[in-house]
Amino acid sequence: MLKVSVTESSRGLVFKCGRKRYPLDWPKGVWKKCPKRFREVLTDHLAHLLTIDLPLVAEAEGVAVNRRRPLFASDFRTVSLGSIPQAIEDYPPTTMEVLERFRDTKYVFSSDVPRLPARPPWRTGARAVVLFSSGKDSLASLGLARELGLDPVPVYIDDTVSPGENRIKRTHLKRLARMGFKPQLVVNRVEQLNDFNNWTGEETCLGYMHMVTGFAMIALPIARAFRARYIVLGNQQNMNFPFVNKDGFHTYPSFDQTSGWTMQIDRMTRVLTGGAVRTMSLIEPLTNVGVMKVLFERCPDLAELAVCCDSLDASDEPRWCQDCSKCARLALIMRALGVDPASVGLRRKMLSPSDARFYSVFGGAATDHYERSADAKEEQMLCFMLAIERGLAGPLVDRFKKQFGRRGKQMLLEKSLKLSPAGTVPMELRGKLMHVLSQAMGETT
Repeated sequence: MLKVSVTESSRGLVFKCGRKRYPLDWPKGVWKKCPKRFREVLTDHLAHLLTIDLPLVAEAEGVAVNRRRPLFASDFRTVSLGSIPQAIEDYPPTTMEVLERFRDTKYVFSSDVPRLPARPPWRTGARAVVLFSSGKDSLASLGLARELGLDPVPVYIDDTVSPGENRIKRTHLKRLARMGFKPQLVVNRVEQLNDFNNWTGEETCLGYMHMVTGFAMIALPIARAFRARYIVLGNQQNMNFPFVNKDGFHTYPSFDQTSGWTMQIDRMTRVLTGGAVRTMSLIEPLTNVGVMKVLFERCPDLAELAVCCDSLDASDEPRWCQDCSKCARLALIMRALGVDPASVGLRRKMLSPSDARFYSVFGGAATDHYERSADAKEEQMLCFMLAIERGLAGPLVDRFKKQFGRRGKQMLLEKSLKLSPAGTVPMELRGKLMHVLSQAMGETT
């Protein structure tokens, strides 16, 4: 049984496991300006949420924390169970093995009686805290929040486990400041505790199943400091496209980014703030193609900051590894929209015969979970068609023409640019958002 203690510091919280300390620091003044009762309740929740995956990574029977059981402990259990089929897709354990391990995991608290939030709601205005990663989804979300007049506050949470990636994103945070935003940096060293390199060293994604829910919880003190009514997550429609994993389980590319789970996060943030803070996704109605269309056509100043590669720490490249399915997919979408990928640092075409492994439309073995649904494959097929019309050439283009021709382009175009419901967006914003998105999708490529 692992023992973790969580105490307050002047900037936030300190998690301690064994002899090591893992601070979670908000910007100066943010944490201590929160009411004492709120800090206690949020600490209870973060103490459990940020360690719920730890026993799976450390191969321990459980974890004991010196905090009360949080009010939403059962919700945190639900998100982990929902995330396991995706988290182990590319690793040796079977889905059932990990599900059984998680169900047998013990969680011990200082008290099983939850501490309840204070009743008085916060004072908030029409402002949004936008979780920022410099990826296409967060940049498009930031642009839409700006267009909706929500005076957005970008927040980057540095997990400290990806130095190369974090350096780029910290630099982009400074660029946002020069553009007139008020960016905020949170340093979360607790993710070092959850990182597989801290334990067995065997690579796994099981230590990150709490991430998006954690982002919303960590954003709450920022929302209070800026009196922001909304927390914006970059969860787009592709997150709702399921696939069947290696063991036959119905699986989402990222369970905690589905519309259904975003609504659960919204419920939690409302309760914790007396109904004052809503959590939503402004890009929920859009597929990948729609997100990129909004980003490059409506907010080109933000598009310049795009960094969407997850493989930078294993690459010598400065901004994109240009040797993974994500780089290949996004370069293709850019070409489909008439954007030169080199304008954001993507120089290699990734259209040689050996690059077929990066494309789901060719059944590539090196594709990620976001490409494995039937909907995602159709979207990629459309992007090839549109890029070919713009003059794209290469061995893979020849293969695509031979294999698929031009069939179904109009149907695929309408499907990929069709707006899905904005169910996570509060009613006071929904009409205005859908008007903006309808306008953005109105002119087909």
